Amino acid sequence: MASGVKWAPMMKKNPHAGVVLAAQLKISQAFWSAMDDDTDYKPALLEPYFMYYSEQCKAYHSYLRKGFHSLTHPDLVELAKDLKRGRTRQDVRANVQLKMNAVGASEFPGMPEVCADHLLNLVGRLLMTDIGRLPAGGNWTGRAFRDWSGGSIHDFAANAFPIQQSCRHESIRLDLDFNARNLHFIAGLKIELTNNLLDHLEVVHFEGETTVMIFHHVCFLQNQQHEYFPPGFVTETLQTLALLFPQGKWFRKTKAWYTKELRPATPDADPAILACGTLTMTEFSDYRYWHDRLVRLKLLFDQAKPRTLRQWWNDRRDRQWHALWAAVALGVLFGLVQSIEGAVQIYMAHHSDGGK
Repeated sequence: MASGVKWAPMMKKNPHAGVVLAAQLKISQAFWSAMDDDTDYKPALLEPYFMYYSEQCKAYHSYLRKGFHSLTHPDLVELAKDLKRGRTRQDVRANVQLKMNAVGASEFPGMPEVCADHLLNLVGRLLMTDIGRLPAGGNWTGRAFRDWSGGSIHDFAANAFPIQQSCRHESIRLDLDFNARNLHFIAGLKIELTNNLLDHLEVVHFEGETTVMIFHHVCFLQNQQHEYFPPGFVTETLQTLALLFPQGKWFRKTKAWYTKELRPATPDADPAILACGTLTMTEFSDYRYWHDRLVRLKLLFDQAKPRTLRQWWNDRRDRQWHALWAAVALGVLFGLVQSIEGAVQIYMAHHSDGGK
């Protein structure tokens, strides 16, 4: 696969080393801008995404190098442009195989077909959606994935993220207390940041622990100009993050919790999740793609009962919270008064006996 851009090959000794800023801009323009080679396109905060980009290149490195001895980042850029133009997987795959055969990759039996599939899956994964299993397999991670067997990348996205509004929501409502921090501190759920859009708002039960997956790459979403995803999908996804990481009364506590617990556990954590905009979609009916997952998550939150003193302290959803802690405070106060009164009586009795 040839390229006129003079960038270092990916398939070198350390192919997943950090991508230089100039290359990041070129790659971003190819993947996200509305037009090819749009020099006016200026994406923001690229570091979190390119940590993910480098990890994906690393994961596919040992398999792709068998067929592409000099694969470069511009090669991925050219493939991204082909997919952005709406070309089908079958068409692009056939073109990749022809180029591989032309440079002698056919010395590896069956390798052009296998490598072409891996390469297209890699490019698809750079849209932050797990396409196909990683070549190396590995242990179960809880991550969802989808196979992309044919059609355009736009067709794949439409099938992967359909409208889902089958769950009833009349008996529940979105309120200010429903956020990621409270899901953890009140409902006792583990919160895990994910770079796979397919996992967003999914509840995973594994080894006795319940985990909520939250897609956190806000800048990836905000930088999108080309419509890979269904209409309104990107805006709606950002609104789910504005709901779970609110800008209002919970902001300070949410920021402190995120900074202390979530960010250290996620090397590519996107800090823009704390500034993803004002929440305008305040009703369940406003959501189409994430509606059912939001409803299930809210039901899980509403039905959760505090089990520890810390959860009781943080749970202010019920008006009984104030009565409970008022009763506790009064109990402590009365106990203290009685203790002081008892001590005074003992003191008086002791001195009275001494006077006799």
